[in-house]
Amino acid sequence: MLGGMDPRPDMAGDDAGPGTPSEPDTSGADGARGTLPAPDTSGPDATRPAPSEFDEPPATLPGQPGMLLRTAASWSWRLLLVVAAIIVFGTIVSRLRLVVIPLLAGILLTALLHPAVALLRRWRLGRLTSAWLVLIGLFIVVAGVLTLFGTQATSEFQDVGKQVSKGIDQLQGYLTNGPFHFKKQDVDNFFHNIRGSFSRNQNQVVSGVVHGASLAVEVAAGTVLTIFVTFFLLYDGDRVWRWIATRFPENAGARVAGAGAVAWLTISGYIRGTAIVAFVDALGVGIALIILGTPLAFPLTLLIFFGAFIPLIGAVITGTAAVLVALVTQGIGSAIAVLVAIVLVNQLESHILQPLLMGRAVRLHPMAIALSLTAGTALWGIAGGVVAVPFAAVLNRVSSYLSNEAPPLGTPSPYRGLHAPQKQKRRRLAAVWRAVRGRPAPPTPPPNGSS
Repeated sequence: MLGGMDPRPDMAGDDAGPGTPSEPDTSGADGARGTLPAPDTSGPDATRPAPSEFDEPPATLPGQPGMLLRTAASWSWRLLLVVAAIIVFGTIVSRLRLVVIPLLAGILLTALLHPAVALLRRWRLGRLTSAWLVLIGLFIVVAGVLTLFGTQATSEFQDVGKQVSKGIDQLQGYLTNGPFHFKKQDVDNFFHNIRGSFSRNQNQVVSGVVHGASLAVEVAAGTVLTIFVTFFLLYDGDRVWRWIATRFPENAGARVAGAGAVAWLTISGYIRGTAIVAFVDALGVGIALIILGTPLAFPLTLLIFFGAFIPLIGAVITGTAAVLVALVTQGIGSAIAVLVAIVLVNQLESHILQPLLMGRAVRLHPMAIALSLTAGTALWGIAGGVVAVPFAAVLNRVSSYLSNEAPPLGTPSPYRGLHAPQKQKRRRLAAVWRAVRGRPAPPTPPPNGSS
């Protein structure tokens, strides 16, 4: 109050007394008071979010599973669904084996016989006549082979029985007096136990014969259905496939046509290559058996031919049978000679014939072949072992085609367009086959009137 001075201290200056709170300096660079500095929006970090939003992971709510557990759960139910679908599909196919196996066998036979039908068609024979002639020729060949097989087996069966008993005696002497020097008593006991096991299991043999009779009826029914399927695929297979292809959406028509062409080329290449390889195997081993004078040479040759259609194990099983017959009927020398012939033929098959004849038809890893062969045999026995590998090869080639080589969706289908000219449909289909085979398109003909 003295001299008219304000008794309140100055709250903003430097002369503020002790204990007096001072206001923070909120002035900007231009000295303005009461305003916060504006954020910098011109630097490189202008668009970067705040550290608390960028660096810290989102918090998991209490009771909520973590990200790893949620991902594992989502993948687990998908895998379980796929496995369940595979199991259901396998169960249905296994129950319908009397239909599925003849269908697959008919497709394989059609791929083997189709070149003969195509040749007769080029000779101006009708579709029905060509199919009937090829099937009749197949019946004649099969009947002749079975007749020769039965005749030779019947005529040599008694002699083989005597030679087997004599060969067993020679084998006993070789094991006792040869380089192995087994005790005679141990060898005699071993062969005595084998004979005793056969005599003790006669009841099982009889029950096996009864089961074999029912199996024979099933095989006969399957054979009739296979012939039926083969005939109609030879006669009308292209129309059957066209009907199947037109069941798919229009925009996927070209992809379906290409996949069908790839599947057919794979099956045809496999079955024809396997037939040639089987013929060469049977011819080589059969010549060795005839030269050595081994009994049942023709039945063993036929067994080796059919065994070649089962990859990996077929040649091993049938070759072992031939070696055993030579061993018990002619001795160790003939058995070694037959074994050498089988090994040489298998080397020729593995390194020359299969790569040359099959080429791209079967590009399967040996593990994939073993797994598909095991699965087919477990489901359908020998028939499943025959059809498993070619259809695994088809699945492999078709999936590779659809992933890497198929035309895009929306490409015109060669099977659609009922009002399109027939020449245009054939041109589209020929383009699909050229693309699948990897052949270039033919040159476009010049327009009329140009040189």
